[in-house]
Amino acid sequence: MKKLAKFLAKSAKDGKQILVIGHPHADPDAIGSIVALREILEELGFKVDSGVPTGIDRLAREVLTSLGGGGITVDPPLDADMVIVVDTSSLDQLEDYEEKMKQTKAKVIIIDHHRPNSETRKAASIYWVDEDASSTAELVLQLANELKTDLSPKTASLLLAGIITDTGHFRLANESTFRAVNKLLEMGADYKKTLDSVQIPEDPSKRVAMLKAAQRAELHKSHGRWIIFSEIGAFESDAASLFVKIGADVALAGGKDGDEVRISARSRRGVVSETHLHLGKLMSKIAENLNGTGGGHAGAAAMTVEGNLDEVKETTLRELKKMLKPK
Repeated sequence: MKKLAKFLAKSAKDGKQILVIGHPHADPDAIGSIVALREILEELGFKVDSGVPTGIDRLAREVLTSLGGGGITVDPPLDADMVIVVDTSSLDQLEDYEEKMKQTKAKVIIIDHHRPNSETRKAASIYWVDEDASSTAELVLQLANELKTDLSPKTASLLLAGIITDTGHFRLANESTFRAVNKLLEMGADYKKTLDSVQIPEDPSKRVAMLKAAQRAELHKSHGRWIIFSEIGAFESDAASLFVKIGADVALAGGKDGDEVRISARSRRGVVSETHLHLGKLMSKIAENLNGTGGGHAGAAAMTVEGNLDEVKETTLRELKKMLKPK
């Protein structure tokens, strides 16, 4: 972080053009981080563009509508000297932008809180990844503090929304999370308004999907741990989280879209510390072997790969069971 702060402070004098970009279907953590970085960089004197490939997810749209903070361009032009990529574990996730960055020779900077990715590390000029951080928003706030930049109350609220959603409303928070929240409140973040912004009416189709996921659930057991796998056409992460809430030690929800197979995984608190489980490593390992992308945290991860859903399921369950061996 200190290396990045020094680099930015020095480069600001050169009139560099920067593009700040997040992953496709950006969530509140990605959006808040993009807006905050844009504000930090503009205060330093950079010319800044910001955006995401494809678009932003429904919750992030609700947050932006409620809290403000426009300027997020969908599929922004890559006309920059530097590209700062946030909340993205692998450049593969950026789809066409990965190749565009290679063609323009733009300097790539990564700020992320997922499991480190060796290929992305090689492609980056500066690689700042802290897997212990519960959100990318916390890292951006650290950078703002290092550069002695106060964020506007609106931007502080957007970062707070990212922290709330990425920690599951503080269920996955740690001590540094609450220190970050306190700092954002001191900057003027509106806690009540932010909390309201991340509460959206339940999608009726999601209710149906959860019921179908429950109907199709398969129960497995390994090393005394209960595993649930269910096939679902959408809302994979929600289904996996639901199964953990009702008793699964580890839950996998998978779906197929054309030639692509998507799987989201979640684990119950305590399983990671008591076993060799790391879902981010699991998803990354399988994705590397199946021409896809994957990664995440020890207790929450996802992957998108090519293949047959049943075959991917069997491979995932086999490797998962190995990781559930007690420490």
